[in-house]
Amino acid sequence: MPSHIECSRPQRPFKRPIKHSLDKSDSECPHLSKRQQPIPTPPTPGHSLDKATRPSSHQTVSSTRTETSCPSKKYAPKDVNPASNHKAKKRRIDDWFAGLLPIRASSCPPRLLPSDPPSLSPGEGQRPLLEVLQGMSEPQTQRLGRGSTGSTRSSRPPTSHPDYRSILRNNGVYIDHTGAKISQELQCFLDSDILKERSASLSPQAIAEALNTAVEIADSPEGNIYDLVGTALLPIKRSDVGRGRNTPWYTDGLPRKEAFDTPLAQPKPDVHCGYLTGQRSTWTVEENAVIDHQQARRITQPAIGNCFPFFVFEMKSEAMGGSIWQAENQAAGSGACCVSAMRWLFREAYPSEDQSVVDSIAFSACVTHREVVLHVHHYSVAEDRYYMSSIGTFQTMRDVQACNNIVKNIFEHGLGTRQRKTRDALKQLYPFPKHWRKTRSARMMELGVLGADNEEVATDRSKRTEYES
Repeated sequence: MPSHIECSRPQRPFKRPIKHSLDKSDSECPHLSKRQQPIPTPPTPGHSLDKATRPSSHQTVSSTRTETSCPSKKYAPKDVNPASNHKAKKRRIDDWFAGLLPIRASSCPPRLLPSDPPSLSPGEGQRPLLEVLQGMSEPQTQRLGRGSTGSTRSSRPPTSHPDYRSILRNNGVYIDHTGAKISQELQCFLDSDILKERSASLSPQAIAEALNTAVEIADSPEGNIYDLVGTALLPIKRSDVGRGRNTPWYTDGLPRKEAFDTPLAQPKPDVHCGYLTGQRSTWTVEENAVIDHQQARRITQPAIGNCFPFFVFEMKSEAMGGSIWQAENQAAGSGACCVSAMRWLFREAYPSEDQSVVDSIAFSACVTHREVVLHVHHYSVAEDRYYMSSIGTFQTMRDVQACNNIVKNIFEHGLGTRQRKTRDALKQLYPFPKHWRKTRSARMMELGVLGADNEEVATDRSKRTEYES
């Protein structure tokens, strides 16, 4: 039989074996993704083999297809488990984070390590650091009392400092607990006008209300001590009085000794009473022009709420650590500021006359839930000192009537004789003094107030214009 008949269409019988071979290879090899399949190894050329060792066509096709579908062992990945890959990556990231240096927040204090001092060039940064360390190691009492070697003139110590009484004294302000520094003239006035009894007595209901309020605020913070204001103990809520509250004062009228370097603390009384300003004011236009003048404004109106204050209050909560001692330190500065303002006014209005000690006095009250301590503030010309003299201590549980009498007498004097003398002095200052003309009142310019002083200013301006032309 001819040989070409034996090999007719040899490919067809091998379809099924080839598929079987491929299925077998696929089952033995792991399934690889498209990116993980390596390049197949090319088959070895068959022309270099003998005829005896050359595989048959069936074996050649089968081996070729098997090699194509199943890569060799050297290209197989070592780990194809996604979970293990994730753990390995996480481990590498954790190791990288562990090698980073920790970052300190900007609010953290500087890290000072004795074993690793900062590298500085000779003389760089050493002097400021030394000064800071010396200032930290120095006691606070020495820092407040020292002279110009280490402190500035603008630094103001707190009133709670143990040495603040010495600072008051060195600036010419003295606290007189016994009232021994009250002059005979002032004592006569106090006995006749301030310490006198009043004909009208308080009702039992008003006294009981003040007592209950004092009991309720015994364990309260300082803000609740204000509840005593308006009761029969402290009847200061009046429509004819200008009240200010807890605002800083200008320090222009604060006593100051140039020989002593440390100034007094800026006044900031809890409550201060004076004369009305603004729409409710009873001053005339001319009087307001003097009060609002740039030369006088920071003295006549040291704070918001009134002008020429004459009664200041300092409230303290014993439950929060407050004390009458600290309240007196605060009231000493604000009371002296009130006296200084009135002395300035009378000195400007009557430069050639001696002032009476009574005309410039002011009052203060240091208040807790337990007691009210009243003081009169006055100036001694002979000693050149401001005094804060005690005129009475009143228990909130049994002295409501006596305290009520004195508080009402103080307002009666402030709104009567004191305000009348203040008006007379303001009238003496309008037209403005010659040394005030360089600084005119902005309020007066807005109102268009005309007077002798304004006419002279207008004449001078017209003459200057003619000369320049």
